[in-house]
Amino acid sequence: MLRKTVLFAIFAVLSVVSYNLLSSIKASSERPPDILVSDHEAQYRKEIVGIIQKGQTLYDIFLEEGLAISELQEIYRASKGVYDLRKVRPNRSYRITALNSGDALKVFSFMYSINDMEFLKVDRNSEGFEASLKKVPYRVKYSLLEGVIRDNLIYAVGQTREHLQVAFELAEIFESEIDFLTDLREGDRFRILVEELWLGNAFKGYGKILAAEFINRGNRYQAYRYELDGEPGYFDEKGRSLRRALLKAPLRFRYISSRFSYRRRHPILRIYRPHLGVDYAAPKGTPVSAAGSGVIKYAGWKGQYGKCVIIRHPNGYETYYGHLSRIRKGIRRGVKVKQGQIIGYVGATGLVTGPHLDYRIKRFGKFINPLTMKAPRAKAVPKSRMADYKRRVENLQYLIAKLQRQKTLFASKSTVSQ
Repeated sequence: MLRKTVLFAIFAVLSVVSYNLLSSIKASSERPPDILVSDHEAQYRKEIVGIIQKGQTLYDIFLEEGLAISELQEIYRASKGVYDLRKVRPNRSYRITALNSGDALKVFSFMYSINDMEFLKVDRNSEGFEASLKKVPYRVKYSLLEGVIRDNLIYAVGQTREHLQVAFELAEIFESEIDFLTDLREGDRFRILVEELWLGNAFKGYGKILAAEFINRGNRYQAYRYELDGEPGYFDEKGRSLRRALLKAPLRFRYISSRFSYRRRHPILRIYRPHLGVDYAAPKGTPVSAAGSGVIKYAGWKGQYGKCVIIRHPNGYETYYGHLSRIRKGIRRGVKVKQGQIIGYVGATGLVTGPHLDYRIKRFGKFINPLTMKAPRAKAVPKSRMADYKRRVENLQYLIAKLQRQKTLFASKSTVSQ
């Protein structure tokens, strides 16, 4: 019953998570560009604000608003090294500031909401246009989210779009320690220190998880966010990385339809033979990520595997990704990939009965079980940084304790008032 509920919750939120809500879209366009114009020029200033419609391009918008296409071409060129504006997406917002100079509107600034965290800003200067990426100017607060597992992680954290994202990120942080499909038990507990993002007086969602604690089957796991060599990661109280060199599952939304076995009855061939991998059932088109950093050894059609990618990793590991609907553009032999980079999409190519990913791991030429393997951890906090890391952990623990006291005080006051 627990697994069925998990499956229902996960597949029910696929479309919710991928859809950009209007509140997030507006967040990146509520402040006008910083353009210096005289009072006289301001009388002729035109602000064009809108949301990209399905099938609409910037060319369509410029034509409709009477803006010069030649200036759009200049904006394209200025943005090329920053963001490809020819690939604007539906449901994202834009803002154009133009001045009426004689018979034509002259573009002075252009803004496009790339996602909920950043936007592209293109300003006119003496030489033409200059493009840059900007962070949405959120005000950051801190929040403590706590819960007890009664059914599954999603229901425990919350089912709003903002809470769903936190639940998925929490699962990713601890995925090398806990299998959130098979290891969760009723009564497991969690506590999350997370950023709250505010624009004015409006809550716009959650930001980074700064620290987390999960108690699973009586075992206590802790994670603290810390940057090494400019890359953020999560480490335990001793400075050991929570990230493994290889992931147990290279896709987020899944359930296990077939496990690692030396004697499994094939659903099509009707014979018993080894199945030396794990099948993750997921909708066709679900992104598949590289389980670890490495080099593409093979990418193409591979018999009963259908469309398949094989990646060679350090320490004698190789990972196989079979039955893909398509392999992502640029993924070919000899290309280096990083852990988490999308390499293809779930499909039903080859000898299969339905869409799923056949995920396999080899070590020194022998297939091993992805669900029981203990891959080496990523780099720990070096001794030269441990003093700084410990100060970071102490500060986060102090903040957690402070927020905990505030919650307890608020709860006691509420009880008294009742």
